[in-house]
Amino acid sequence: MLRPVKPGGPGGSAQEPQHVQDCLSNFHASLTDRRPLGIAVSGGSDSLGLLYGLASLLPPEKLVVLTVDHGLRRASADEARWVKAQCRRLGIRHETLKWEGCKPASGVQAAARAARYRLLVEASAKLGLAAVLTAHTRDDQNETVMMRRARTSSEDAPGLAGIPAATLFDGRMWVLRPMLGLCRETVRTFLRNQAVCDWIEDPSNADTQFERVRVRAQLNEAAGEVAVPDGSHIAEMRFRLASRAAQWIDAGCHVHADGLVWMRNWETAPTDVVSAALEAIIDWQGGAVRPLDRRGKATLEGFLSLAARNNRDTTVSLGRSLLQRRGACLNVRRECRDIGTLVLEPGQTGVWDRRFLIRNISRHSPLVVSGGGKNGVLPRFGRDQGECSSLVSKDDGVIGGFICQPLLGRSSHILPVDQLPVAQALARLASHTALPQCPWGNSGSVPGLTVIKVQAQTPS
Repeated sequence: MLRPVKPGGPGGSAQEPQHVQDCLSNFHASLTDRRPLGIAVSGGSDSLGLLYGLASLLPPEKLVVLTVDHGLRRASADEARWVKAQCRRLGIRHETLKWEGCKPASGVQAAARAARYRLLVEASAKLGLAAVLTAHTRDDQNETVMMRRARTSSEDAPGLAGIPAATLFDGRMWVLRPMLGLCRETVRTFLRNQAVCDWIEDPSNADTQFERVRVRAQLNEAAGEVAVPDGSHIAEMRFRLASRAAQWIDAGCHVHADGLVWMRNWETAPTDVVSAALEAIIDWQGGAVRPLDRRGKATLEGFLSLAARNNRDTTVSLGRSLLQRRGACLNVRRECRDIGTLVLEPGQTGVWDRRFLIRNISRHSPLVVSGGGKNGVLPRFGRDQGECSSLVSKDDGVIGGFICQPLLGRSSHILPVDQLPVAQALARLASHTALPQCPWGNSGSVPGLTVIKVQAQTPS
């Protein structure tokens, strides 16, 4: 529902609570990239609070507002124009990003989320932004943790870390969430003191067919009686383990010309470090779209236990990869199965086997990509004229009229900040371009987490 905003400005009154501005001021002080920031604004209270809070701290030229029009409701275009009007009053640039094309009949929310981040990535690159900010709050965090808690009996399951303070999308755009430590009512109180007393209410927020809406209702009904676990210690634990796994990958792993990854000194390293490193390498080699599930983790644990108990060679298939013990070494490579052929027309870009991003820069002939090499798992390139190039190396470059870049499994698509160290180690191992460092906070701890934890302890 669309409602007008009452007149007011970013200055606010003398009595306004300082929680939002203090939170955003601390956030901005810890940024290492001073380029303009993008703000994802839907017009809801949370995103308006983020907009008005930043507008009170930064000059207009340092902000760009991005509104995604999913085209799923008749009112969405009007809502985007309404947000644009607010930005015009604040003197801030606004861009509406439209989700074009057919919409799916099922899984609409997931598809809309994927489209939203794809559009934000494209806009961020075009506008040269330091990062894109979203207005997730402590309420969103609590809902997420409670939904994930219902799916696990473990108190330390990775999902209980909740929404990351920062996430890298498409290997190039950081999404930062500076208000995760604030509750929604604090943000709304701030808005009211800015004379912003109404905002857009998305009807889907009341649709109980969605799990999040049902969980939100349960939390509201409990009124604080339900204890939501704080997942910050899990994020810190995952970050420390990812850092140790990265060190082990750098010191003990190398890639053969045939794409095989060899690992030395695995028997003397801590088991949790070896497991974390292997999960990341399997993810990369298999072109994973999701992490290993509980069964996959148990298979990996069993393989390492068996390999440590005896000196016999052994092999296991996991995540489209083969994990093998050969003498004193472990090795991982893509399984030689279900490897298809990709045809790229002139100027076209595509992904082959979920592991390589390839662009045909020829203006005249299609490029055919298929499996080749010793094990048939490396890309082989050919043209319609019958020409066939040598196998491409993993180094970026123009070879025979195409550009080929390795992908890093899920790390090339969605990367929580607590996994950045191990993803950077994979990038070095794969001769991939280094991933951009998170522009929020220092590299010695999970970026953004300290600021959020301090703010979360501030009474609302």
